Amino acid sequence: MTSVTGFVPPPLLGVLACPLCAGALEPGPAEMRCATGHRWPVHDGYLDTTTDGWVPDSSTAATAESFGYEWNTFDDVRTEDEQFADVYFRDLDLRSLRGKLALDAGCGKGRYTRFLAPHAEALVALDGSSAAEAAVRNLGGFPNVLVVRSDLRRPPVRPESMDFVSCLGVLHHLEDPRRGFRDLRRLLAPGGTMLIYVYSRPESRGARSAALAASALLRRLTVKMPHRLLRAVSVVVAAGLFVGVVGIGRLGERLGWSRLAALPMAGYRGKPFRSLDLDTFDRLSAPVEYRYRWDELEPWFAEEGLEVVAAREEAGWFVLAKDTRVAVTGTSSRPEATADGAGRQDP
Repeated sequence: MTSVTGFVPPPLLGVLACPLCAGALEPGPAEMRCATGHRWPVHDGYLDTTTDGWVPDSSTAATAESFGYEWNTFDDVRTEDEQFADVYFRDLDLRSLRGKLALDAGCGKGRYTRFLAPHAEALVALDGSSAAEAAVRNLGGFPNVLVVRSDLRRPPVRPESMDFVSCLGVLHHLEDPRRGFRDLRRLLAPGGTMLIYVYSRPESRGARSAALAASALLRRLTVKMPHRLLRAVSVVVAAGLFVGVVGIGRLGERLGWSRLAALPMAGYRGKPFRSLDLDTFDRLSAPVEYRYRWDELEPWFAEEGLEVVAAREEAGWFVLAKDTRVAVTGTSSRPEATADGAGRQDP
């Protein structure tokens, strides 16, 4: 067997921990293992901590299957990803990640991880599905990135070890999004920064609320479809939206017709059809979907001692928050793992 020594970026060796006992993980033959004897395979370029069959709730397996299919089907790096990344990271100074350890939770194929990786000292790209395979393909050029297949609620990472945590478009697909948020918050080092994106819910009736209601009705059927059939259906739905909503809205924008310009899905104007095709499949395939108003989302941060630095709503909530605890200068915020599992988190 091949040794995985050198597989893990050196800055991450002190923060990886067994998800079962919280003991330090060390490289072994084709695996990472802890002193207790738990072993986690390294194969196809990623660390896999899903091999013990742990499933936290009834929807997780279906969700992982859905996103695994999606990101291995739409696995290409796209030119428009940079435009979307500009929206996602608008409130974040990427230069602030210099010398920092980062976690991208629910990275999918790594399309946004690619924009974080060049700035961080080291980064864990984590996904609970077979999308980890696509992430390896797209992130192979970044030696400071470790791809991990793991549920974000049970990551192989020590508490308070990450200076930056991002979770973009994932929490709203969990059976208990708030629990997922709390689990990620535990990983944040004192003074660290968290960036999340979750779907929003309009506060008043209008074109967007009507479209979301129609989408919710359609999803009752589409989540039961085989993925190949849904792939074909999503193309048809996306084509109708691209012409009837995105196209007309763009025309209204050009002509200065405010009513047409106010149509939803403005973010897809000027972008290729394939972007809407991908996102249509995404929204019609995920078994669980939650949406939030700000008054519902804001308490998440206040109760976890996070100061909201920026919050904006653009068909979803982009929230940048900072841990209010002060990191002590000259000391590490990343405690050393112990073989006896000190500091263990409940899964």
